[in-house]
Amino acid sequence: MQVKQDHNPVIICRSCGADYSAKLPNCPYCGTMNLPAAEQAYMNKLENMRSDLEGLGGLAGRQAKKGFRSMRRKMLIAAMLLCLAAALLYGLHLRREKAETQREKAEFLWQRTAFAEMDAYYASGDYESLLQLYYDAQDAGHHVWQYRHSSFCEFLMKIEIAKYSLREYEAGGGDLVCLLRDELHLYQLEDLPTLGMEERAELDRLRSPLLEDLDARFHLTEDEIFTFRKVIARDGWLSYEDCKRFLEERGA
Repeated sequence: MQVKQDHNPVIICRSCGADYSAKLPNCPYCGTMNLPAAEQAYMNKLENMRSDLEGLGGLAGRQAKKGFRSMRRKMLIAAMLLCLAAALLYGLHLRREKAETQREKAEFLWQRTAFAEMDAYYASGDYESLLQLYYDAQDAGHHVWQYRHSSFCEFLMKIEIAKYSLREYEAGGGDLVCLLRDELHLYQLEDLPTLGMEERAELDRLRSPLLEDLDARFHLTEDEIFTFRKVIARDGWLSYEDCKRFLEERGA
């Protein structure tokens, strides 16, 4: 290719002979490459890419700093919220502990008075007053299970229930099934290891008339009593339906 020397140099295409600007990388007529102009265009593109990358790098840095500051603010807010939540939970914990301590103190003061009164009824044999105070306290939510004669009171209640069932039945308004169930429950005395010897002997004395009524009224065999006692030992109680079925099978 030949180059004409002027302010706007023109070259002659070596392929087609056409004249065109020396600044063009290719002949506009046949597409033949103008190597000097093509190299310059390529270098210009590289320089533009370098400038663009530098600009992107600066933008990325600014965005990274902005993102870091935003993240740091979020972390500070989260930390403050966690501290606030921890403070609230600790405050609630302290309030619960204080309330529990006050309840324990009130329970201790109540027990010191009430248990002494229960002991007086127990020692005098006034079991009616003992049970009344015991179950009133139980209904009120006091820790009567901590009373040293609580097992005695619990079984004494079973005796009172059986006595009530017997009175009702003999008066003509009771249920024979309930009477059988309540009297059979008195066999639980042998399965209460927490009772002392004196307590056990006293309860055995109180239940004896009811067991005698059970024997005279229902004429249970040893095997039948053994079967009932196994159910009581396993479940802790007899169901009304089981006792009813038993009496129906006996023709009672």
